[in-house]
Amino acid sequence: MTTAEPRGGPLETRPRTGAPVPYAGVVLLLFASTALRLPATFLYPSFWAEDLTVFFREGVEIGPAAFLRPMYGSYHALPRLSVLLASLLPVAWAPAVYALCAGLVSSASLALFSRPGFRWLVPQDRVRALVCWLFSLVPGTNEGFFALCTSNYAVFCGAMFLLLERGEAGRWRMGLPRALLVSFLWFSLGQGVVLALPLACLFGITRNRSYLVCLGSLGVSLALNLAAENSYRPEELPGPVPLALVYLENLFVRLGFVPLLPHRWIGAVRRMPDLLFFPLSALLLAGYVGALARRRVFDAEGARVLAVTVLSAMAIFPLTALARSYGLPMLRRPEVYLGGRAALVPSVVALVLLWSWLARPARGGRGRAAAAALLAWTTLNVLFEPLYARPWPFRPFVWEWPRQSAAIERALRDRRAGRLREPVVVRDIHCRPDSPVWKVTDLNIAPSP
Repeated sequence: MTTAEPRGGPLETRPRTGAPVPYAGVVLLLFASTALRLPATFLYPSFWAEDLTVFFREGVEIGPAAFLRPMYGSYHALPRLSVLLASLLPVAWAPAVYALCAGLVSSASLALFSRPGFRWLVPQDRVRALVCWLFSLVPGTNEGFFALCTSNYAVFCGAMFLLLERGEAGRWRMGLPRALLVSFLWFSLGQGVVLALPLACLFGITRNRSYLVCLGSLGVSLALNLAAENSYRPEELPGPVPLALVYLENLFVRLGFVPLLPHRWIGAVRRMPDLLFFPLSALLLAGYVGALARRRVFDAEGARVLAVTVLSAMAIFPLTALARSYGLPMLRRPEVYLGGRAALVPSVVALVLLWSWLARPARGGRGRAAAAALLAWTTLNVLFEPLYARPWPFRPFVWEWPRQSAAIERALRDRRAGRLREPVVVRDIHCRPDSPVWKVTDLNIAPSP
């Protein structure tokens, strides 16, 4: 396998002092700070949405065979592994164990940016650690950081970082062990297919056959997902024009306007007529590209790979419109919801771009002050959800779960011992968000066949 030297300009070569920030330390920082920000996660452990209605229910009713079951048209290997781990422990611990596993996976994925292989984007090690902490505050982490069913968004960011990491000499890091890791992650990432173009681009640059391993396993994952049953798939798939509009509108709004405007002003962007929105968006994009070109922030090869990766990552929005019946109306500009789990990936991408561009030292005191002010302003705008949104209503189910988990524990113990003769039904297990939809009305534990 061969790798190519970077072309088109030097990488960051300023001398650095001190050791890199330990990756494990950043992982623990993200986990601990998010747990403190969302204390109910472990003070009053309860499942989140499909963590109960799909993963826990199928883990109890079906057992280890549930690992091979898709959910809504895609496979979820990492969450299913967490469910298998939790099944070895007391049932009462399951909500906390699910949150623990999801939090560690999210922290490990988002902390990858702190590694020295991203000095070509943000040279200062401590600044990158700070950016990783900001990742843990982006929209979507309120509901997704400690939930297995939504951890795929953070894992997607982790897969993206694994593609973008470089060595000190500028070589792209993709050996066989990393390719196998990425290949495993595809089976938890239905949206991973959008990274096929960056993989092909990196193979074209390096001729490293490890990228072919990633592409081959991605193809297998895609084939399995297409064959899986998806009750949310639209009856009639959107055409190319609506999909193109979903892509462009989300690209311009989420990466262009959101960093520049306070959240309360984004409503005006939503209401703009197309004849105004698209020319303004084109001017904004041209301004960004021109500013990057003047500063010569990246070498040419790195800039190409980064651009392809960012543009490909934003294709998760038209992909959602293809895979979810609610996707097209929810993602068009007049109705687009900028918060929640769908905002996690573009928010992380926006922070990477902003800090890569603005956090580098500028010439002169005025230049540094202006860059710092713009960086603070844009970062606060990207982090609008945890800063301005009201907390999600929370109802602790502490008075229900101990009794229910004890009944489930007894039934599972009897089933393993062959003593279970009649099905045991546990009723009305609740989870967050608190609604009639997100609960298990009847959990059936049947005797072993």
